[in-house]
Amino acid sequence: MPSLRPPSYSDSYHILSKPGRPLLEPFILNPIDIEPVEAKEQGQPQEPQQEQGPQEPQQGPCYHGIILFIIKGSLHIFFISTFETIFYFFFVSKSEDNGIKSAFNVYYTPLIQTCGNWTNATHGLLQEYISYGPNKSVIDDRGFAATSARNRQNTELLNMSGFYSVFCLFIFLLMALIARILHINVRWPKLLGEHFSFVLLLGAYEYFFFRTIIYKYSTLSTDEINQYIYDGIYQCLQI
Repeated sequence: MPSLRPPSYSDSYHILSKPGRPLLEPFILNPIDIEPVEAKEQGQPQEPQQEQGPQEPQQGPCYHGIILFIIKGSLHIFFISTFETIFYFFFVSKSEDNGIKSAFNVYYTPLIQTCGNWTNATHGLLQEYISYGPNKSVIDDRGFAATSARNRQNTELLNMSGFYSVFCLFIFLLMALIARILHINVRWPKLLGEHFSFVLLLGAYEYFFFRTIIYKYSTLSTDEINQYIYDGIYQCLQI
């Protein structure tokens, strides 16, 4: 007999009747042909659903980016200023002092090594020159005063350079505290690791550069200095 009600979606089979031969046949629903009940009631066709891709993370306010920029910049300058302070005051400056002393040792060392072989006439000439020149005590006082003033000025420069580094560190810590209060996502291990690795690479390169380039730079030679001194003497004597 024919079905007295329309088949529901939960029915597994649909009874089909033919003359003299009733037949049970599986009732299969095509999901594409099924429309929601609400769409049928409103008479509107169902629109195909679009697959939603991965949603992009929502960006924070613009000042979050400014804070992150200040954090990275202040940390970068702190590492660089600290490295430059240590590298210059404890390596480069010592090398410059030794270079100046080496230039004077070209004249000073032979003078000390040969003074024992001087004749009496040479000793007399030098003593006469010194007697007309400045007193040794005056020269010593001036030398000690110059050394003290130089050390004091260089110490002030070292302290000023250290103040720059501390100021950059203060800015970094302040911005880090603000980022923590505002719940700004900062990947600290990555940030610190990148900057520290950069400073190590920069330090290795600068040391390599000084050793292979700066130290091998040719400055004024002894012959050029001698020529400069004798030109002045001959100019004074009008020879």
